[in-house]
Amino acid sequence: MLSFSQTFSKALILVVATVLLIQHSAEIQASQPQVGIITASLLHLRTGPNQAYPSLKILRKGTKIRILEQIDGWLKISYKGQIGYIRNRERYVNIIGTGILTDKQLKADQVNDIKSFREKAKNISLQIKKGETEVQMFTTKELNIIDNLNHIDLALNTARKKASESNTDLITLEKQISETTAVSKDLVKKIEENEIYAAKRLVSLYKLNWLGRLNVLASAESLFNLFQRKKYLELILSHDQNTRENLSKNKLELQMLLFRLNTQKKEKLSLEDDLEEQIQIMAAKRAQRASLLDDIRSKRTLEKAAIESLKQAAKDLNIIIKSLSSAAAASGQIKKNSPKDFTSLKGLLNMPVRGKIVDYFGPYKNRKFNVVNFRSGIVIQADRGEPIRTVFGGKILYASWLKGYGNVIIVDHGDNYYTVYAHTEELFASKGDIVEKGQVVATVGDTGSLIGPSLHFEVRHHGKPVDPLKWIKKG
Repeated sequence: MLSFSQTFSKALILVVATVLLIQHSAEIQASQPQVGIITASLLHLRTGPNQAYPSLKILRKGTKIRILEQIDGWLKISYKGQIGYIRNRERYVNIIGTGILTDKQLKADQVNDIKSFREKAKNISLQIKKGETEVQMFTTKELNIIDNLNHIDLALNTARKKASESNTDLITLEKQISETTAVSKDLVKKIEENEIYAAKRLVSLYKLNWLGRLNVLASAESLFNLFQRKKYLELILSHDQNTRENLSKNKLELQMLLFRLNTQKKEKLSLEDDLEEQIQIMAAKRAQRASLLDDIRSKRTLEKAAIESLKQAAKDLNIIIKSLSSAAAASGQIKKNSPKDFTSLKGLLNMPVRGKIVDYFGPYKNRKFNVVNFRSGIVIQADRGEPIRTVFGGKILYASWLKGYGNVIIVDHGDNYYTVYAHTEELFASKGDIVEKGQVVATVGDTGSLIGPSLHFEVRHHGKPVDPLKWIKKG
């Protein structure tokens, strides 16, 4: 598709070429000044002196032409700057003279032709301005649509986080409910045992009162036996008292546990509602995202806007990495957790995720738009949720959202080497964390991606991207 500047340039070239042709035809007319008038209703002006040649245009009856040359039954003519051939027949054309046209006639014809072309050029210019205005509005609309994709991704990511948090809280709460229920069951069992014991003791006390406490003591065979019976009786009564107190205490504790259990169950229901709401939001946002991606892939203007948006995102990533590199340099090099440095493992690093490389590092040509772009890393297609591991130990410099890349993690490996992991779903590391080689820091997702679940992986040195495949172990 031609740009407006290219279209305008071509229009100007057309006008200039036409004026030059008019001037050229005037010069020919001066040397061979025959003039003719078309007498046929419609007559083809052809590119050559034969009916096999294609037609340039249709000349109508009464059209005035300049005859340049006669060639075997054909006339070479000039009409409004165009040179062509017509049949030399009386019923087609009337040659009205061989006299030289006056300068006034030539000038009048040229002025009329120039006026005609100026009018056409003016119309083209007006159409260009109108088109530029429409495209400017359309481009703004397209960019807004692409920005909307980022907003949907952000909303989807937020809903996913909330759903994950709700699910984690729900699991914790279910564990607490299970523990509370178990404690409640133990208390109920103790209460039941104490109530059975208390019932038996009531029967015993009843019998004791019926016999009389004095009779029990008086039946002792000796003074020693009397004091011994008294002591045991007091112990039994004391134990009974403790049992009754424990029974009351356990019942009160059970009541509090049942209240807590009821509260936890209500909280669980609320969390389940929140989780269901977030799941519905995620489903709606995913549907919106899928629809928007279909539009982008099917409409050239949207796809082109998406490519421009990705270019801007790449520039933003460069700026962030440069600023992070400067900040890391100012704070000093990270402490190495391995006796080897990053440079020594060139060609020996493991893949950050299990998957298939679908896009490679370096310049590539977009065949649809015939433009050359540059990819600063590789794209690994993988299953959603697949663990992403660091290729080397280091410090997390960045773990957040970046437009066009979604959730991004940037790791500083020392010696001005960095790795970038983009389009991730869940982040398991935060800015400032120290990570080991092979540690899971995220999972595969499609945040900011136009191709679905994948990982955009980069290796950078002094902020500049280098080919990751030169660092990854083959096979």
